[in-house]
Amino acid sequence: MAIRRLALVVNRTKPGVDAIVHTVQETAQAAGVTVAVVDGWPISRESLRGCDACGVVGGDGTFLGVAEPAALEGVPLFGINRGKLGFLAAYPSDDVGASIRSILAGDFRRENRALLEVRFADRTFALALNDVVIKTCDVFRMGRFTVHADGAKVNDYRADGLILATPTGSTAYNLAAGGPLVDPAASAIALTPICAHTMSNRSVIFDGETELSVSSEDGAHLGLSVDGRPTLAAQNLLPLVIRTAKVQLGLIRPKDLSHFDVLRSKLKWA
Repeated sequence: MAIRRLALVVNRTKPGVDAIVHTVQETAQAAGVTVAVVDGWPISRESLRGCDACGVVGGDGTFLGVAEPAALEGVPLFGINRGKLGFLAAYPSDDVGASIRSILAGDFRRENRALLEVRFADRTFALALNDVVIKTCDVFRMGRFTVHADGAKVNDYRADGLILATPTGSTAYNLAAGGPLVDPAASAIALTPICAHTMSNRSVIFDGETELSVSSEDGAHLGLSVDGRPTLAAQNLLPLVIRTAKVQLGLIRPKDLSHFDVLRSKLKWA
């Protein structure tokens, strides 16, 4: 995979990013690679068009904000971590020059990650690398959610909300809500209720080819978020239809870094 044009998406709110951008530009230009810096928000597909790869300087939230346009344009991503955990932003910021040189030399592993496609009742759609979350906006009231899988009823959930997560997103809100960790290479969709009224309502793992629908008819004020983007009013967007997207997102990762290395480090496993 030859990289001749590199997009660099920058979260200017993070400390130390100017020095990182300068190092990336200097290192890439020395290798004859063109760098296009993108620091507007939200990121458009057009800003990534024609690029061979895209670096993201920020945290995992910044990375998630670039996932949809990158997947639609077929541009693989790598992250230079200036956030907290860095599950997705796999390259450290303390030796950026060495990281960029190794990437431009082809010394990396490419992984393809599944995305969720969520289609709304108004016929628009969005892609999620991590999760789709639907919740009641009244913190003192539960919502009622009905879920079907390939047309068959799964359950009526009385809960604060539902999380539908990809294997990649299983380490995020899904995990915090008591959901399972899923190998990112698996073809699966994880459904985890948030604070369900009935304690036997636990996570369900669906085959990645399953089409799920989520509806609600009890009149609760609901909010919906895709990969942590600004919350949408869900009333006019239901029912949701959620499936594994046909497109995938390419990730550029260090060759010597496995998914379980990340779990042991970030989750502080003994």
